[in-house]
Amino acid sequence: MAVRFRPSICMGLLACAATAYAFGPHATARLNADTLTVLPGARVARSLRVQRSVRYAPAVIAGTTWQATWDEATGVPVRLWGPGLAAPGANADPAIAEAFARKILVDHLALLAPGARASDFRLVSNTSDGAIRSVGFVQSVAGVPVDGGQIGFEFKRDKLFVIGSSALPNVIAATPYARLAPGELQARAADTLRALVALPAAPVSQPGADEILPLVGDHTVLGYRLVSAVELDGKADGRYRAYADVATGELVAVQQLNEYASGTVLYNGVDRYPGNGYVARPATHAQLTVAGAAETSDPGGGITWSPDAPTTVTTSTTGDYVVIFNDAASMTQTTATLPIDPGGQVLWDESTSPEDDAQIDAYLDTNIIKTFVYQNIDPNMPTLLDPMKVYVNEANTCNAFFDGDSLNFFASTPIPCDSKTTTCCENTARIQDVNFHEYGHRVHTAEIIPGVGQFDGAMSEGAADTIAVNITGDSGMGRGFFYTSAPLRELNPPDKEYSWPTDIGEIHQTGLIFGGTFWDLRTAAIAQYGQVAGEALLLKWYLGALRRAVDIPSSLIEVLATDDDDGDLSNGTPNECLIRAAFGAHGLRTASGTVEAPGAIDDEAAAIGIAIDATGISARCATDQVAGMTLQWHAAFNGLPTPGTMDATPAGGSRFFAQLPLSQHDSVTYTVYVNFADGSSMQLADNLADRYYQSYQGHTVPLYCTDFEDGDPFTMGWTQGTDDDSTSTWAWTEPAGGITNPHAAFSGTHILAEDPGGDYVASKHTWVELPPIDTGHYSDVRLQYRRWLAVQDSEFDQAKILANGGRAWLNSTQNMGGNSAFDHVDKEWRFHDVPLSNTFAGQTLHLRFDLTSDSGVQYAGWSIDDLCIVANPLAICGDGTKSLYEQCDDGSANADAANACRTNCRLPTCGDSIVDTDEECDDGSAGSKTCSTKCKAIKVAPSGCSAGGGAGGLAVMCVLAGLLARRRGQRKLHVSRA
Repeated sequence: MAVRFRPSICMGLLACAATAYAFGPHATARLNADTLTVLPGARVARSLRVQRSVRYAPAVIAGTTWQATWDEATGVPVRLWGPGLAAPGANADPAIAEAFARKILVDHLALLAPGARASDFRLVSNTSDGAIRSVGFVQSVAGVPVDGGQIGFEFKRDKLFVIGSSALPNVIAATPYARLAPGELQARAADTLRALVALPAAPVSQPGADEILPLVGDHTVLGYRLVSAVELDGKADGRYRAYADVATGELVAVQQLNEYASGTVLYNGVDRYPGNGYVARPATHAQLTVAGAAETSDPGGGITWSPDAPTTVTTSTTGDYVVIFNDAASMTQTTATLPIDPGGQVLWDESTSPEDDAQIDAYLDTNIIKTFVYQNIDPNMPTLLDPMKVYVNEANTCNAFFDGDSLNFFASTPIPCDSKTTTCCENTARIQDVNFHEYGHRVHTAEIIPGVGQFDGAMSEGAADTIAVNITGDSGMGRGFFYTSAPLRELNPPDKEYSWPTDIGEIHQTGLIFGGTFWDLRTAAIAQYGQVAGEALLLKWYLGALRRAVDIPSSLIEVLATDDDDGDLSNGTPNECLIRAAFGAHGLRTASGTVEAPGAIDDEAAAIGIAIDATGISARCATDQVAGMTLQWHAAFNGLPTPGTMDATPAGGSRFFAQLPLSQHDSVTYTVYVNFADGSSMQLADNLADRYYQSYQGHTVPLYCTDFEDGDPFTMGWTQGTDDDSTSTWAWTEPAGGITNPHAAFSGTHILAEDPGGDYVASKHTWVELPPIDTGHYSDVRLQYRRWLAVQDSEFDQAKILANGGRAWLNSTQNMGGNSAFDHVDKEWRFHDVPLSNTFAGQTLHLRFDLTSDSGVQYAGWSIDDLCIVANPLAICGDGTKSLYEQCDDGSANADAANACRTNCRLPTCGDSIVDTDEECDDGSAGSKTCSTKCKAIKVAPSGCSAGGGAGGLAVMCVLAGLLARRRGQRKLHVSRA
């Protein structure tokens, strides 16, 4: 389908902001045709008007009310018309008509020519066409004509019924004390005029008689100058009249006198994609060669040339706002030289040549989206009016990308394409939606307000899709990508709503959550306000999100903030419920929630009661109301309870109660689904990286416990440190609050925190360690504590719990690089039960909380309260009875020795630092330079390369190592599909 625009007079990037000039052969002069262009010699700061602006208001003539249009700049009525004033004999006798007109002029001089005298007007015409007699006067001051000043009177059937005035008000043109001689004036004016129009040899006339030149702006008269006119005759290169100051010879203004032919240049571009056909579109702001001279087309593809005769146009894909680079031909653009007649059109069509067509399509489409942004989103967007560099036909397939500076489009898959082994893709520059999408990334990055908004990759993908579908009006983005009409991505799928956080994944998939939300917003806004107003409102919200959101969830708040009308979001916004409904359908809400439940339960019980509270619900919006809650639990390690669900019971407001089944001497993991009135749901715990709560039941023996209320733990055997021996930031403290910090202790007043009230340090390894703990012969030792942890995905920042150096717990990861959205951010105190016995051997536990950060995002890190190391009294290693939590138990034969059941009742395993019969070596879970993590010996060659098998193997491995080293040293640019 063709690209649609809102109805608008202005179709080009600059058409609404400034005069659209029609340039002749010497376009460098930048002179208006048929109107004056003001020059520095005028001593005015503003440009002259191109068209008179008028307003309608009545006027009184000879005691009767007439209708009138008034010149807004001069305050003079341009035309007056009314019931007519009787003037017997005026149509037949010119003397009667002149006398009547002069009387009206004298009687109404202040109206028709403010500040003038009757003697300033000289009769210049008195004619009749048989029906209307017209009497005309021209204006002068002290005998010097005022350029354009005149008043006319029209008589019909012996009545004066129309008066017109172009008189200038309050004309003042001081006579200079000295003036240049005609020859000197001509010489100075000629030099300046020739340089201005780049015609150094063209003849210039002698100065004409003095005249008063009005300098009229859009809304006022800027001044008057006493001038003399000279004319330059450039023959085929154009004629120009310039007005020179009689005292200095400076040029005050210049005017074209050329008779130009005009025509229109069109480029044939795809209608979304090649298989859908082509549409002839204007060559907007293209830098062309017309009649042998350089010229830039106007927004509608219009050009002019002189003389008025057939000529030729040489096309290009370089313009004021877009420059195409053709990667397939050493950046050389394709051009064509085409004939054009005066008043005619010429069409450049390269549709049969994919590489040439790609250049035309990218040029047209980049101008289309720039125009769309200018008209509908932000005319002041930074970089919008800068030339956009666009590289097409790049030597790769099935992709396109924005690299922060330029747009880049890949060539098509070679035809024929074996679809069984190769993805068959169209040249991405030939797909309008992909062009729009990639420039959408430029819009996002350009609009972000520093220190307020922030770039987020997944949001940017969704935002780029959003701008594309708003131009096309089609929720299917990227039709034609795979040579079919099927979309690359569908923002309004018939069988699925992309939802947060369920559908978080690859960056484009996550972006569909944003894109689908804004498509639903668009649909709802149009239904509420109509097509034009609804689209305009949607794009207003969209711009607010681009500028101030930092990720997809925060875009909800920024849309509400943009919609707000009183600076108070607590009382809602004009479209709050419409907005919340669209976002809520995609899992995006201001809602959260907490669960009140015991952590460790010593008493035997089949179930415990838990309380669930939903928070952040908008009471004003029906779709935001809680319809119910569902508790879901998993089986524990011992298989009990069996997995199940139950509906929670309402307890008033947004609070519900439920009964959680328990396990014996183990933790039950459970989650809660908050179900909303619109059919969507929210999962608790509200932590994308850890959605499941824990509760432990069973009698335990405390081995070490603290609630941090008895004093500073660092005076009681706790230690802390860093890898670089810098100061550690762990502290015994009262919570100070912060964005991702707790605002209160879980119990009492004190906690142990990594960076109280702030964020952890970038690129640093810190730790805190408990005093050594004697675990005796217990084989089920556990850490149980309350945690408030805020840390990035462990691909970037690693929060660990280490038992004697072995890893007992690590924050989760998506392993998706910069696309990851699963940062671990607790929003409440979480009970955390961590089994330790399978991590360490021996009877002394050294427990450590550890954090390694990268240089990227930082959060609050660890906060810890109510900590206990406990043991299950039913699990005794060495009693000769294998319990549920033991892999073996040989009684007194247990030993930390080869092939023996270990002293922690674990079977021999590679990585426990004990060499067993089937192992060549065992240097722990991390291995070493001489022992692999599979407990196989590694032979080391003198050069440091693995010898493998003989000299040949050494040579091959060294070459591979060198290649890898070189590759790692190269800069890599992450490119995402469209």
